[in-house]
Amino acid sequence: MAMASSNDENERREQAEKALQRAEELFAAGNVRSAHLQAGRAKRLCPSLPGVASAAAAYEVHAAARPGKGNNWRAVLGMRYGDAATLDTIKDQFQRLSLLLLHHPDDDNNNNAGRRAAVEGAVELLRRACEDALSAVAAGSSMEDDDDDGTSRRPHAAAAPHNYKMPPPAMQLHVPREAIVIYCPSCKSEFAGKVGRLEQQVGMKCARCTEWLSPPWQKKPQAKKEPPAGPGRPAVFQCPAKCPECGEQYVHGLEENLVINR
Repeated sequence: MAMASSNDENERREQAEKALQRAEELFAAGNVRSAHLQAGRAKRLCPSLPGVASAAAAYEVHAAARPGKGNNWRAVLGMRYGDAATLDTIKDQFQRLSLLLLHHPDDDNNNNAGRRAAVEGAVELLRRACEDALSAVAAGSSMEDDDDDGTSRRPHAAAAPHNYKMPPPAMQLHVPREAIVIYCPSCKSEFAGKVGRLEQQVGMKCARCTEWLSPPWQKKPQAKKEPPAGPGRPAVFQCPAKCPECGEQYVHGLEENLVINR
């Protein structure tokens, strides 16, 4: 019985690997929708397959951002049309998808040029969608996005209410981001990160682990140094021995074999 179960598991894994490879081929050929479907199938067959979660998320983002879907930041962020878009919900969705796409530096997708390119492209599409969403929320127009068929639900200019504000232009990806060194308190390592307006609002993932970091950005704490013993003040250290009379711990001095009974 156990052997049959193991065989079934191996068969599902092989099918998942083939589906994921097929997804990569379809994506390279420009068939994003079919690539998304194949990656989803691979994930259902074997969720533990290395790289399948981030690959499926990448193809999903590309499918949501494909041309002809109108103003689609909701689709890219995985938010349903009609749901209220707040800073918190946008931040949560951006964080969730970012962690899926950038699952781990040792992810199998890093060793696969095709999937790595898909993931990197999805990260940029996700950043743009998040920037558009934040611009829409800032303009008070989070409920005024385009429908799936590209038709707009925004009021026409002639029928627009007096308090209606046109959304500002979306933040552009080409706006330079500042390269800074960031410290992660979770894995206690530093990495070079690029920080712009988006990162200042919603944070970013550590490049070394799966920790999500938020501003203010931390710097690596300096190692604590014990102050040297001053003149006339011997350095002391704890002695494991105890006084046989009172049971108190001895403290040894480094000068003149000083022994102090505390």
